[in-house]
Amino acid sequence: METRIRTLSNTPVQTGLPPGVVNPVKPELFAGAHEARLATAVGLGQFGVNHITLDPGSISSLRHWHEGEDEFVFVLAGELTLVDDNGEHRLGPGAYAGFPAGQANAHHLINRSDAPASFLAVGTRKVGLENVHYPDDFAEPRTVLRDTNGRRVGA
Repeated sequence: METRIRTLSNTPVQTGLPPGVVNPVKPELFAGAHEARLATAVGLGQFGVNHITLDPGSISSLRHWHEGEDEFVFVLAGELTLVDDNGEHRLGPGAYAGFPAGQANAHHLINRSDAPASFLAVGTRKVGLENVHYPDDFAEPRTVLRDTNGRRVGA
């Protein structure tokens, strides 16, 4: 097997919402979100590692929690505000937070500063069906379907 080494500067960056999102909610808040999928670039499927930069006023996601996937964020640069069920928390470089699967603590990051901020997001890619709850935007959870390589394939 080949050794898969990449650099951040040579990894494709997706800006805004991913292609294929149907009927997006608050798409304007994602216009300044820039995401490089690091784990995908080196062929990993069991978990994701993404380098995300948020321009001022941008959000990482809709506020959400997962029934079957863990999530972890680590701030690299700038200042972000973590909004979860316990309130707002300022995070600077070196700060990190975790969100265990199945624990109802809806969360997202917002850049309320006047400069870009970047972080790493790491998460499980549960094979099969996964329910994601968005309490601010949908009454019922949304279902995600992943194949054995961790790719979203439907639902």
